[in-house]
Amino acid sequence: MKHRITLYFVMLVTVWSSATASNADSALVEHTSLAMLTRSQAMLNPALHGTGFHSSFSQLALGIDMERQSKAFVLEKGTGFTLPYLTASTYHHLNDRMTVWGEASFTTGRQHHVTWNSTSDYDLLQPYILADTLGGDTRRERYAFSGGCAARLDKWSFGGEMNVRAEQEYRGHDPRMRGVVTDVTLSLGTGFQSKFCQLGLALTGNIYKQTNSVAFYREEGVIPEYQMTGLGTVYSRFSGDKRSIYYDGGGLTLRLHASHNGSTGLYGDASLSTHRYHRKLAEYNSMPLTDLYNEQAGTTIGWRKEGNQQRIAVFGHFNYQRRTGNEHIGGTSDARYFPVIAWLTMYKSGHIDTHVGALYGKHFWNLTMKAGYTTLTEEYVFPHRQMDVSHTYLTIVGQCFIRPTKKLLLTVDAQASMYINTHEKMSMPQANMEPIFIQLMQHKHEFSSASYTDLGAGVRADYAWKQSRFGLFAELGGGMTLCSAGEHQTSLHSSIGITF
Repeated sequence: MKHRITLYFVMLVTVWSSATASNADSALVEHTSLAMLTRSQAMLNPALHGTGFHSSFSQLALGIDMERQSKAFVLEKGTGFTLPYLTASTYHHLNDRMTVWGEASFTTGRQHHVTWNSTSDYDLLQPYILADTLGGDTRRERYAFSGGCAARLDKWSFGGEMNVRAEQEYRGHDPRMRGVVTDVTLSLGTGFQSKFCQLGLALTGNIYKQTNSVAFYREEGVIPEYQMTGLGTVYSRFSGDKRSIYYDGGGLTLRLHASHNGSTGLYGDASLSTHRYHRKLAEYNSMPLTDLYNEQAGTTIGWRKEGNQQRIAVFGHFNYQRRTGNEHIGGTSDARYFPVIAWLTMYKSGHIDTHVGALYGKHFWNLTMKAGYTTLTEEYVFPHRQMDVSHTYLTIVGQCFIRPTKKLLLTVDAQASMYINTHEKMSMPQANMEPIFIQLMQHKHEFSSASYTDLGAGVRADYAWKQSRFGLFAELGGGMTLCSAGEHQTSLHSSIGITF
């Protein structure tokens, strides 16, 4: 899987004084400003999210996201997607002590030319997926709901948030894959604010389930379904005609925050998480096949100075993610039941992402820059396989708000990116591999170790009705990614809606 970090660049333009902005425009700027980057991790704590914005803001949007690749960068994700969506979100202060927020969305569309993957949520569950060589387009439907509230009591604040996602992905022709997902997340948080500092603590719990199957309606077109186990390996004993599985799992995340209470000072965020996902056959008394353990640790430390006229911040970030996979060994079958007699840790991966950055802003524009390094190591124990890739990256993100008239506000951004390979290595026992798995790993290595360059631009126009809190908006953005492997990707985003 390619881990890509985007570099943004924007031409700064002259903007009108903030004194001409309406209350609605001020809310829009606050909720979408790039300056909120330094508070993004703290806002994952629902108690701090309730005090994160001074203004209330709501939006109803109808839009579409599109992406096309000349050749799939990641075979399991396909060559792109076409996803129209409808979403409504709100953030509202009921009074000076209570805040509520929520979002509801519906997304439907297609994932194009997916191969080597018959399972939904590939990024979450890989490498333990169901796969075949034929694939094709899939249809997707996603319903997502979230809601939260926070209350402030003197120096203390308390908050909670729930997120629910129900999704299905399916194909209307052979091989007829279907994945039905239920994903529920609950977060509880508390915060403390004194004269000198702000502290935050949050705990997030998640429950995840997926039912996954593949059917063939034409007997002459049946092909094997592989129980993938990482780096081109399969669980041979239960591959072929075992096409119904399910996943269940979840985990916990702990988040900590500390910052100086004021416009100038140090801030820091840290997170620890552990999640596990079990893959089981739908037959043989739900025999367990694999267990995936996903553990993460991250921290951000920085200094910021905030004000209406000028904003400055410097920061450093480090994140480490480890994925470990166990395979269960089944004993002799007895009346359609396979006892598990042992398990072995066969798959290991580690991903490190670290960067330093700075943010600078004045009035209605902001600019941030990051320079970093990322490395991914994957290993399969026996027969031994290994793939390592490393990249350096530089990121510049810019944003500005322009007011051509009293009723019209434009949000403009442009972007460019570079993601440069610095190291790559792959070791495979090709003499003992089938040709289709050799081709799979060659493709994975080619695009994982490639370098990438991005170009893109976007503009959003908000029109405020006179003497009304309602407004209209339209948004259009696009981009292109150039890959050193000789392929490219184009993307387009468009939406219209109302704000209030």
